[in-house]
Amino acid sequence: MDKTMKTTATKYRKNGSTNGSRIQYWIVLGVLTVSPPCFAQSAVQGVDLRYDTLLKRQDRNKTIPGNEFGDQHGIESGSLTFNVVDVDIPGNNKLAVEFRRTLVATDTLKRINDQAFAYPATRLGDWAISLPKIEGTFDAAVGWITSDSSRPSMNCSVTQRGFVEPPPGQQYPDAFRAHMFWNPPTVHYPEGGGGLLVYYSTFENMPVPSSGGPYRWVTTSHDAASCIATLKNRNISAPNGSSEQIFGRGEGYLVVRPDGTKYWFDWMALESSLPSKSTAYNTASGQIVEVPLQQATLALYPTRVEDRFGNWVTYTYSNKSNEAVKLDKIQSSDGRVIDIAYVNGYLTSVTANGRTWLYVYGTDPAISPFHPLVPLFTMPLIEVRNPDSSSWRYSGASRSPPAPTIMQPCHDLSWTQRVNPDATTVGDTDFTGYTVDSPSGARAVFRIGPVLLGRSAVIHGCYSPGASAPGQTSNQVPRHFLGGYRYALTGKKVTGLGLTPLIWKYSYQSDIGFAPMANGTTRTKVLGPDGALDTYTFGNTYAVDEGLLLSHTRAATPQAQPLQSETHTYATGAVVGGFPKLIGFFPDAYDRVPATFLRPKLSTTKVLQATQFRWAVDTTCSGRCLDALGRPTRVTRSSAPNP
Repeated sequence: MDKTMKTTATKYRKNGSTNGSRIQYWIVLGVLTVSPPCFAQSAVQGVDLRYDTLLKRQDRNKTIPGNEFGDQHGIESGSLTFNVVDVDIPGNNKLAVEFRRTLVATDTLKRINDQAFAYPATRLGDWAISLPKIEGTFDAAVGWITSDSSRPSMNCSVTQRGFVEPPPGQQYPDAFRAHMFWNPPTVHYPEGGGGLLVYYSTFENMPVPSSGGPYRWVTTSHDAASCIATLKNRNISAPNGSSEQIFGRGEGYLVVRPDGTKYWFDWMALESSLPSKSTAYNTASGQIVEVPLQQATLALYPTRVEDRFGNWVTYTYSNKSNEAVKLDKIQSSDGRVIDIAYVNGYLTSVTANGRTWLYVYGTDPAISPFHPLVPLFTMPLIEVRNPDSSSWRYSGASRSPPAPTIMQPCHDLSWTQRVNPDATTVGDTDFTGYTVDSPSGARAVFRIGPVLLGRSAVIHGCYSPGASAPGQTSNQVPRHFLGGYRYALTGKKVTGLGLTPLIWKYSYQSDIGFAPMANGTTRTKVLGPDGALDTYTFGNTYAVDEGLLLSHTRAATPQAQPLQSETHTYATGAVVGGFPKLIGFFPDAYDRVPATFLRPKLSTTKVLQATQFRWAVDTTCSGRCLDALGRPTRVTRSSAPNP
């Protein structure tokens, strides 16, 4: 394998996810029977984005380390992400000059109408160029705006916390409340980290850098963001009211990471534009009518990254603000350069130091230019050829149809008691699914399937989105995310010349329910090739411990007692010593606790070979020995025979 080719198994390379840009359609001729979402009662993909994205956030997708196939498994959510670095040029500083690509194989196609499904297309077909970005979803008619009517496009320099959330849908405000189409800006880094941008105020007393600013936004990863007045690809000549003018008129963000590295996010791109529908009451006719809204997912990409010593990396693009991101060059202050070439809008080669990587698709880009109406499965990435003539090969469907929908989720709650199939108890060895052939000759097949995941102790019951005729009972949905089906990794099989087949199997189960149900969990079981069973337990109690790893046990066989175990406690529930700590203002902070609160770990207890090992934050300092960022200032380590 070429030395410059590596996957995220390499030290410091973790997973990240990106979404694509533009839309490609798959016309379905009556072969799917998936029911439509239940939000606002139409055949179009649901409009309440919380249902589609809550479990996809990076903070809910902690992953195991990748391996030679670039695959990473989100243990709690079941997500399957491929994250591969094709080109990585070492330099005299730690700033990466690399070409990385990604694929989220557990993402699904999106329903466009009764017969068509789509997934955002990218310059890499069904894969995507993996770059840092700030991403959000908005009403396409107005773009990335706030509720400040006097300066709505000043999306970064918000002056009051009440302006953070955008106004309702422009054309049908009664049918589209903000939360039904808005996905708030979130920072993503290919190597992991980042998080939801939460409005900073001195009231929360979160530390921010002493230089630079003023800082308007913070994350639970301790990023701080100030504002950039103008986007670099703003076109002041774009026709007024055009998507290029609307998407390019906002502000950028200058993000400072905890290690002092700065990111200039000031290049806009369109990730996807998907239709949604709700219902409204027509006073003139007295009828309930369907009303549309176009959801635009926009992303700000970095044009410059600079470390605290002044070393820098720049990114050069050539897309308009209403087009898919098109990266042309990566260049650093120490002379490292990566050049990227395209044919008809599709990425076909990457060149560095006189060596070239080639990208091959299911259809020749020379005869199939980049276009949102190209059928998805005619332009998959099928091969990456390395400079040494070895290659990665990909086959099989990289996307699935929409997951099953819970119809009338508030009318009959029996669905919350459904049990997912347990793949770890099934003795099958024949796998079909997305297939990766590595340069070494090994092959991996990844199997995914729908699983029901959710959370417990959810409050505020249900409500009726859209409108209903007088005297008619409308369908209700949970006011906060309760649960739903999503695709998850259920199996992996590795084969190759001279290799004994290696098989992993996975199962998932959540406790799902409204309050007063409490103390629910999500459990993931992983059965490895050696027959050992790992069981991971995550908290899923609304606004308390959701997303936190509570315990991990390992047994030699599924029937055996655990050989080792770990349990963890965190600062959750009542505030003690300042934690859990809200990092800033967000309109619905308690619905997104993993992204809006610091919940530091307080203890870890490990049992191994009849001995108990314990690590704990001391309580001798005014409650708990934690600094303002939740980092321990004093801890105790001990061991003893396990009782």
